[in-house]
Parts: sequence; structure tokens; C-alpha cells
Amino acid sequence: MRSAIRTGGLADQHRANRLSRLSVAVFFAAFLIGIIEGAINYAHRSPVIERHVAGTNAITVHVVLAIVAVAVVAVVQLSASRRASNRAGSPWVAPFSTNAFARLRRTIRTSRGLSTVRLLPTALLLLVLLYAPFRMGMQIVGGIDPNATVNAWGGPTYLGALLAHWLDCIIGFYAVAFLMSQLLAKSSG
Repeated sequence: MRSAIRTGGLADQHRANRLSRLSVAVFFAAFLIGIIEGAINYAHRSPVIERHVAGTNAITVHVVLAIVAVAVVAVVQLSASRRASNRAGSPWVAPFSTNAFARLRRTIRTSRGLSTVRLLPTALLLLVLLYAPFRMGMQIVGGIDPNATVNAWGGPTYLGALLAHWLDCIIGFYAVAFLMSQLLAKSSG
């Protein structure tokens, strides 16, 4: 009996950790569109190089954010490893999982014509989720423009601005994914 329960738990965990191909494709497409947008911005860059203004880089804020992010990741990982029956799967994979996609689809289907209480905030949060990979992609090519990084958070270097923007996007992405998970219809089964 115990082995059947354990096997079922592993099957649930495997299902929760399985990536949704459509979700991954949509987020990857948003990333690629961001790269294209960054390239367009770079192509239309100004030939006049702006001067660096002291105090615009927010490096201290991002060092603190990075420390807090590492602490949160450590706590989440420790908490997940201590739970014996971790049916939810990895919290880092969760936004891209087949379970999350099924819950989103169920929320949209059940909200159609009945209520916008869940649908409207879910749609807005979904747009924010899609903005994160778009913005990360934009930074790859657009950040080559010296004017894009000279007074940017993490600037004036390309690498500093890239890391600061990506850190902001990743933190924002998972915060919004958590909020969205609270709105989505629960899984069946």
C-alpha cells in the first residue's frame, strides 16, 4: 500500500514539474520579440552619447535585492526539500508547468460570460508575466547602446545594466506568478 502511495505521489510530482510546451513557446517568443525590439531600438540610437549622472545606477539597491533574492531562494528550496509530499513540484518550474497552463485555461473557461472577478486580474498579471521575458530580451541588444546603460540601473556598464534589469525581471516574474497562482482556478484531480 505504501509503495502505491509513494508511486502516486511521484506521478503527481512528475506531472506538476512537466513543462507545458505551449507556455515555454509563448515565453520564448516574448523573449525573441524583445530581442527584435532591442535591435530596433539599437538601430535607431542617437549618435550623441549622454553623460553619466552620478547616483542614477542604483547599484546598492540591486546588491540588496540580490542578497534578498538569494535568501528567498534558499528558504524556498529548504522548505521544498523538507516537505515529504511535495506534490506541487518545483516552484521555479511551476509557472511553465502543464498544471499552471491547465489552471489558466480552466480560469478563462469558467470566467467566460459568468464573471470577470478572476479573469480581468488574471489577464493583467499574464501581461506582466509576458513583459518580463520581453524586457530581458530587449536588454540583450538594446543594452549595447551606450545611452541605454549610461544612466540605467546597474549602469553605466552593459553587464551591470543587464544584470540589474534581469534581476528585476526575474524577481517581478516570480512575484507575479505567485499572485497569479492565487487567482487561478484550482486543479482538478
